[in-house]
Parts: sequence; C-alpha cells; structure tokens
Amino acid sequence: MTIGRRIPRLALALLLTGVAALAFAQSRPGAGPPTATVRKLDGVPYVGVNDLSRLLDGAKYWRADVRKLVVRAQGHRITFTADNPIVIVDDRTVRLAAPVRSVGGELQVPLEFVPLLPRDSTQARLTIEAGGARVRIVPPGGYVSAPRIEGSANETRITLTGEGAGAAAVVGRDRAHLRVRMPGVFAGSLPDSLPRGLLVRSARRLPGADGVTLEFAVAPEAGGFRLEPGSGRATLVIAREGAALEAFAPEGPAGPRALRVVVLDPGHGGTDTGVRAEGLLEKDLTLALARLVAADLERRGVRVTLTRSDDRAVATEARAEIANRARADVVVSLHFDGYPSALARGATAWCPPARFSEVPGDARAASFTPAAMMPWRDVATRHAVEGRALAEALATALEGRGQGPARVRERLLKPLLGVNAPGVTLECATLTNADDRARVTNDAGLQALAAAITEGLLAWQRHD
Repeated sequence: MTIGRRIPRLALALLLTGVAALAFAQSRPGAGPPTATVRKLDGVPYVGVNDLSRLLDGAKYWRADVRKLVVRAQGHRITFTADNPIVIVDDRTVRLAAPVRSVGGELQVPLEFVPLLPRDSTQARLTIEAGGARVRIVPPGGYVSAPRIEGSANETRITLTGEGAGAAAVVGRDRAHLRVRMPGVFAGSLPDSLPRGLLVRSARRLPGADGVTLEFAVAPEAGGFRLEPGSGRATLVIAREGAALEAFAPEGPAGPRALRVVVLDPGHGGTDTGVRAEGLLEKDLTLALARLVAADLERRGVRVTLTRSDDRAVATEARAEIANRARADVVVSLHFDGYPSALARGATAWCPPARFSEVPGDARAASFTPAAMMPWRDVATRHAVEGRALAEALATALEGRGQGPARVRERLLKPLLGVNAPGVTLECATLTNADDRARVTNDAGLQALAAAITEGLLAWQRHD
C-alpha cells in the first residue's frame, strides 16, 4: 500500500492531543488526574489562568499595555482582559457574569467559563468536580471506574463504568486470562480478594499506555461469557450456561513450555515490499526487527532460524519448509500493518482458530482431525491452542511496553500455511499511523519493540 506524504492537520492534532493528555494523566502514578484548585473571590468561584493554560497544554502571551492575556492551545486563541467580563474565544465573544480579576499578578477567571471552552477533537476537555472545588482534565476516553463484581456461582456480572464503555471489547478469552479493554484512564482500584461463590476468582489490571485492560481468572465450571457494552456502562457476564454465550478459548496443559528453537519469518522481501509509508518499506523493517529479536533470544540460549536473512523473495511453501526442518517450537511471522485511514493504529496478533485444535487431557476440546488426514496447508491448526496462547502473550507484552493497542484475532493467514508448529502472524505496528511510524522507525524504538516480542515469547514459555 502506498500513502500520501501529508497527514490531515486535524487528524495529527487529535493524535498528539490524545497521546499528550493520556501521558500527562498517567505520568505520576498515585498522584491522581491533573487538577486545578478553585478559589472564591467575594463569594464567586474562580480558577487561575495559569492553571487553565497548564491543563490545556497552552502557551501564554501577556500584553501589559492593554492588560490582556492570550492563551493559545491546540489551534484555539482565548483572550482574557483584567477587570473585564468579556472573553474572546477564537472569533466568538463570551460575556461572563463576573469579571476576570487580577490577584497577586495572576489573572483569575470565573469558574463559569470552564464549560464554555471550545469542544472539538483537538482540544482537551475540562470538567468541574468535587462540588465545584477543582477543575480536572478529562483524557481521551474519559475515566474508567473500579469494576463492580457481583452474582453467584451460576452467573457472575462484572460492570465497568466509563465514557468509553460503548467501545469495550474482549481481547483475551481463555479462562485464566479473560481480558476486557476500554478506552480511558483507570481511576479506581481493584479488590485484593473476591467473595467466595463467584465464577471469577481474581481480577488484576494489566500495565499499558493505551486504554484500560482488566484481566479476570474464571472458575473452570464457567461455560461461557458475553459482553454487553452500552452508554457509560459495559457488563461482562460469565455464566455456567445460557443463551448467547461465547465459548472460552481452549487451554493446553499446565506447566512450562519448550522454547528451544524459534523461527522468525521477516515478512515480504525482494520485489514484494509490503506496506509503503512515508518512504518506509515494510520488508526492510521486518528484517531489521527479526535480527534484533534473534539477538535477544540467542543471548538467552534460544536457537533462532530466520526464513530470510537478506532482501529476497521467499515463497510461502519455502518458509514453511524452513520452519518445519528446523523443528520449531514456535514460529512468529513479523509484519507491519497499513490502512487507508491515518487514525488506525496498533498491533494485531493473528493465530489459527483454536476451536479446531486438539487439547491434550482436556475433555472440553472440540473435534480434532489427525495431521495425517489434514490438508497440508491447514496443519498449523493442530497447534492452534498453543498458538492462541502465544498470541495472547505477545499482545500482553506489547501492551505492557507501550506498543499497543494490541489485539488478538483468529484466522489462519498465509504466512502460517503448512507450518507444523504453534505460530502467530504478528502485525507489529501500523506504519500508516504517524505515532506508530515514529515509534518504530528509530533504533531505540525498534529495539524496544524487539524487547517486547522477546518478553512475550518468554512469558509464553513460562506459562505462569
């Protein structure tokens, strides 16, 4: 795919504002969201212009001759005048009930102005909370409250509250790691323990810089789950039985897994360039990334085989043959995504559908077709349970190291055709997104991505 060299200004501003606001909100663990204190002057609530500018990530310009202060923030221009109730917002005039005041050399603005700030995708949102005692920045997606977990051994309901509830999604679906992601910043806390008799055994929040991901350990007697997203609230229902339940992903046997040989498959090569974006070629990035991951793994005593070590085309059948001859414990095919929309971003781990796999020692396994009777191209589905676990481990590692959002999807894609081992096709980032592209196209960023992939592989091996 080839894209233009210009990104729409509004889209770029949205990306930068969202990242800046989220990073600011999460940069001081335990300190809470950024706020500004409200003070009363002659009984009228005011907030300092310096605080407003800080929350809006704006720049201030003082004109002493006319006692005006101009705040420029994300393309907007706001003009305050001392001892004057008139505020100019871009080309709009706003008249307040009380004047702007100067106290100790700083302008104070009536609190009534906060709801009148520009409301568009480029501007951080502010809200008044605690009965008017402070002003708080609202990050993209808003805040996610602590989940409410209630129910019985037949049905347990987990309710998540937040502005982004309508976009909530299940991103991991095995019983030990049932994961739900929502946009926003976590503003609550999780209980240290849960009441007995529920179908949920524990809850934890996974680290990550993109949204909130909560992981639940589910009792083995649970039969399935469903997610009910809504306006301001999403409910995860876990039940023994019932209509419209989704099945959990099949699970393999407990205990550490073997990780002696890893085959890394740098996608594309030769005349097949893959995604093109701003002069970058996917084929070059996949090879550079594969070399870094290989070096990381080899330092840990893992033998690594690459399906290509230079810029050349390799047929799908030849890649599978290399992996099978190496007797790979896992195969990871490395790719980078591209979309027409510059807003699409993140990573995707594709694995063969787990419902077609044998699960040794698991009576819940779906029907299994012996390898000898399978079409050669579909042999990877024999290992789909472990492949799903590998995809989950890689996605978790990417999220935890700020390489997300990372999704897990089930489909046997072309790079794994004929591969007789647990495998994942990993779209490591989206090159058509400005933030993703900037992150992975410098030495430090690519090394960080390689470290996340290595971490995911080792987590899959530990199986803890």
